[in-house]
Amino acid sequence: KQWYQRRVAITAGGRCAGIDPQDILKEREYRISQRMALRLKELETYDDVENDNLKLRANIEAKAIRLIEFQKKVRKEVLSCMQRDTTLETAFNSKLYKRAKKQSLREARVTEKLEKQQKLEQERKKKQRHQEFLNAVLQHVKEFRDHHRQTQHKTLKIAKAVRIYHENAEREEKKERERIEKERLKRLMSEDEEGYRKLIDEKKDKRLLQLLAQTDEFIKDMTNMVRKHQEDLRDARMKKKEKSTDCDSALIPLL
Repeated sequence: KQWYQRRVAITAGGRCAGIDPQDILKEREYRISQRMALRLKELETYDDVENDNLKLRANIEAKAIRLIEFQKKVRKEVLSCMQRDTTLETAFNSKLYKRAKKQSLREARVTEKLEKQQKLEQERKKKQRHQEFLNAVLQHVKEFRDHHRQTQHKTLKIAKAVRIYHENAEREEKKERERIEKERLKRLMSEDEEGYRKLIDEKKDKRLLQLLAQTDEFIKDMTNMVRKHQEDLRDARMKKKEKSTDCDSALIPLL
């Protein structure tokens, strides 16, 4: 009896209130909307980012979030239309239950003829497009060859002009060198040293300038050697003369 009373006391209490599914759905929708709002604020900070790819992805995601309500509305309208079309109300629309009209032999032949004409027309258009493509390719090949032929002709013409220019320049330079060489030899034969040096300076021939410098140095050395030799001879003569004078002065008392 005590056990029965205890059991009755335990089970006599009120029942616990269950979880309302509508409240759960509302809470879920609220949390999703809050997360979407936070995500939109986060995506708005990507406007100052320099990376164009990241900015584009952020813009696409933001537009997708803003279109969620519109998608829900469209989905709801589609579902309502499907529910309306699948209910028994469609039974009152007699047109939905009419049998398709049976085609006669004549109509079937006309239809077959039209289909055959359409097929032929499609084949003709296909061949025509293929022919136009081939013509375009051939025209492109012709233009490509003409362009490269003209480019090659221009290149050869320019190369010929450059070659002729350099040949003429080389010929003129050779003539100028021969003229200067003749003038230099002429000045050299006429012993015009100043004119000869002037020509060499104008020509800026390093080899000849070096030879002239070596020649001048050699002549200077020879001049110094000749001068020294002359001075030595003069000194020797003076010493010999003095010696002979001393001998004569020594012989005079003996006489």
